[in-house]
Amino acid sequence: MKDRIAKYLSSEDHFWWTATLLPGGYAIIYLYLKNYTLVNSWQQLSSFIACFVLLPSLLFLLLDVLFKRKLPKRRAQLYWSFLLINFSIVFSLSIYLGWRWKGLLLFALLAIATSFFIAKHYKKIVLLLGIMCLLALCQLLFFISTSVISSKEWIQPMAFESSVFQWKPNVYLLQPDGYVGEQAANNNVYQLDNQSFYDTMKAQGFQFNSDFRSNYPTTLASNSTLFTAQHHYLHYGAMNNELMNARDIILGDNPVLNTFVNNGYETHLILEHSYLMLNYPEVSYDTNNVDRNELSSLLPNYFLGKDYKKDFESQVLKANKSPQFYFVEILHPGHISFSKDREDAIAFEKNKYREEIKSISSQLIDMVQFIEVNDPEAIILIVADHGGFVGYTHTGAAYAQPEKNRALKESVFNALYTVKASPDFDPFQKTVKSTIGVFPTLFAYLSGAPPPRSSSFDNSSYLLIKSTGNTELYQYYDSYGNSVIEKVEKP
Repeated sequence: MKDRIAKYLSSEDHFWWTATLLPGGYAIIYLYLKNYTLVNSWQQLSSFIACFVLLPSLLFLLLDVLFKRKLPKRRAQLYWSFLLINFSIVFSLSIYLGWRWKGLLLFALLAIATSFFIAKHYKKIVLLLGIMCLLALCQLLFFISTSVISSKEWIQPMAFESSVFQWKPNVYLLQPDGYVGEQAANNNVYQLDNQSFYDTMKAQGFQFNSDFRSNYPTTLASNSTLFTAQHHYLHYGAMNNELMNARDIILGDNPVLNTFVNNGYETHLILEHSYLMLNYPEVSYDTNNVDRNELSSLLPNYFLGKDYKKDFESQVLKANKSPQFYFVEILHPGHISFSKDREDAIAFEKNKYREEIKSISSQLIDMVQFIEVNDPEAIILIVADHGGFVGYTHTGAAYAQPEKNRALKESVFNALYTVKASPDFDPFQKTVKSTIGVFPTLFAYLSGAPPPRSSSFDNSSYLLIKSTGNTELYQYYDSYGNSVIEKVEKP
């Protein structure tokens, strides 16, 4: 092996694939290692191969033919320049999931300039990149075998799937992302004056559970529990704070959607952005306002900017006489962003969040009033997926170490939950303490069963901590709503 490497380094031979296959292959492997749940579809893999490997290879082969004919003594410069520029582009895309034009342009100019002096050494970079590819591939294979292939099926059939509804009102699930609950809104971290929203909604007949909590701190994890009424414990950190096939679970044949379908409901998905469809999941809803052709064909890009209110109103107005279920996901107000480098990060993010709350509250009121006019007998659930993380400098700070501060824990888990239904739903409403009980309680009501007790659900809340180099699962609230900090070991 040593002799073959020495021969390669000293030879005048050039191999086109070293400047195209190696950079593209490494970028794809890295992308799957760091963002597996965002890109694990055949459509995306084919796009990556086409854009990261095939397209650069075609371009390079054309350039190499040109250099062979016109500038045969400058081929090393071509290989040096193309290898570095190509690698910087595809690797940058795999890291940032977007373009960094200024940095890439500057690096390209630097690569071309240095090619006049040290291009003959490009094969050393090839060897280094080859070793990097080999190591990364081993990591990816280990990750797939230990975390993907070996992941156990955690969704079990639920008894409520065989429920027979005694009455079938239309059901509307409106989900504002990161909308904090009233309990946290009034604590010393938020100090959020949102009374006008509560008063307006109560005047419309809504009842609030101010201490309602999400069971998990992220959209995918929380919604996976919402639509299955089961705990997944975030796979105990095996997927790096993500959940395997979460989007397929949320939008596919989950226990909640199956229950509606089994009772003759038509189902409708209304999205503002493509976040829930980034990796091309199978969508089991009867209608969906996001077409697959609208999804990013290469890198995951959740921003779509659909006029979700218009799409929602249009779908409601053309509904037939069958009972209808609508799931409207709105990515506002959202949790705080990434201001950790600002000196005033906490205050800055709090002010931004307050403005977002005002905006989305107004839109929710408009949507509710539209439903009231067109469907006065409907059941309307407004269920946020988690809190807003206000009080932290940035979202990642919540996962850095176990949190003892009760107000900060509420900031993550306390979420908006309010329901408009007939007065006889009130006893059912009061039993819902966390995400996991939302739909089992609703189905019990629609089936004519008595209200389930809060103790019949595991209302525990969990979060992954990454402070020690290992990802560890912690319970932040027990099933009774008590604030705890307990490390949970994988069984």
